[in-house]
Amino acid sequence: MSKDKASNPTQVFEEWVTNWERAVNSFSNKLMETDDFSKAVNSVQNTQLQMQKVFAEMMAKQLANLNMPSRSDMLDVVEAMHALENRFEKMEMQLKKISGAMDGGAKTKPKGPARTKKAPPEPKK
Repeated sequence: MSKDKASNPTQVFEEWVTNWERAVNSFSNKLMETDDFSKAVNSVQNTQLQMQKVFAEMMAKQLANLNMPSRSDMLDVVEAMHALENRFEKMEMQLKKISGAMDGGAKTKPKGPARTKKAPPEPKK
């Protein structure tokens, strides 16, 4: 049976990959269990957040120097536009209610052009 395993390169490769995965998982689990690892990850995340904050502040200053809106300025504008859209929708609904009440609540079709052409008279027999 060992000849069958040695002669099948796919099976040998699969076993090698499986053993390699187990070794890497074991090493990673041991490494991540340590306090030093969690402290290092925490430190890296804090540094990244500080850099991101500094970069955002610098970008806002540069945009202000160029007399351009910052991201927060644009978000404020978008928020104000959404508020206006909501107000317009409410106004449209109120106008529709008012126009419906003025028409007596009846829905009327819009009038088209006046029909002035008459059908020809029927021939007499």
